[in-house]
Amino acid sequence: MRNSEASVFIFIASIIIGVLISMNISLTRESSIVFLSSKEYQDAYSYRNQLVNNVSNLNKEYLKYLDKLYSYEKNIADRDKIIEEINNELTENKELIGYSELEGPGIKITLMDATTEFVNDPFEYESRLIHDRDMINVVNDLASAGAEAISINGIRLIPSSGIFCNGAFLRINGIQISAPFYINVIGNKEALKSYMLAEENYLRILMFREIQVEVTEEENVRVPAFQGKLEYKYSKPIKE
Repeated sequence: MRNSEASVFIFIASIIIGVLISMNISLTRESSIVFLSSKEYQDAYSYRNQLVNNVSNLNKEYLKYLDKLYSYEKNIADRDKIIEEINNELTENKELIGYSELEGPGIKITLMDATTEFVNDPFEYESRLIHDRDMINVVNDLASAGAEAISINGIRLIPSSGIFCNGAFLRINGIQISAPFYINVIGNKEALKSYMLAEENYLRILMFREIQVEVTEEENVRVPAFQGKLEYKYSKPIKE
């Protein structure tokens, strides 16, 4: 009898404990759920929209400044490229007009007056000396042979250079020089030498007059830069 009562008591106690446990779990779950009032929900929804708008605006600002950065980088690259092209063009123009020292393969020509010892005839005496017309003809032959740069006794020739007789001297670019004359020429060395020593060209005439002529091919010839000032007194650019 006592065992039956004890069993019933234990059964009833188990049911009560089970009910209490289930109620506690239910209360715990319910306590984790937050219910917002209508105003609180509206405020939270508005705040969320504001955050979304802020993120969107920040993203637009980022893209705008990124485009500016790319634009600046492109402009810098373009500017550097333009400056490089201008510098290259200036260098090429300096080379063309003679303001740059040059070097390259070519020939060297040495011209020296013939001996005038025991020469009494004035015409023969004059023929044994190198005159301005002789140098002009030699330079013209060099130009026809494809010379890219020419100097005489260290003086750079340019298209406007003048060669004049001044007593026993030649005057080139306003500078007086005397024989022997050392002509440095840059160009195709084989073609230059062959052309200058051809029978129909002027060096042969000088040799016939017993002027001392020497022509050598060189792997590297140096031609100095033009030292004067280019002046255009009569010509001017045409405005388009």
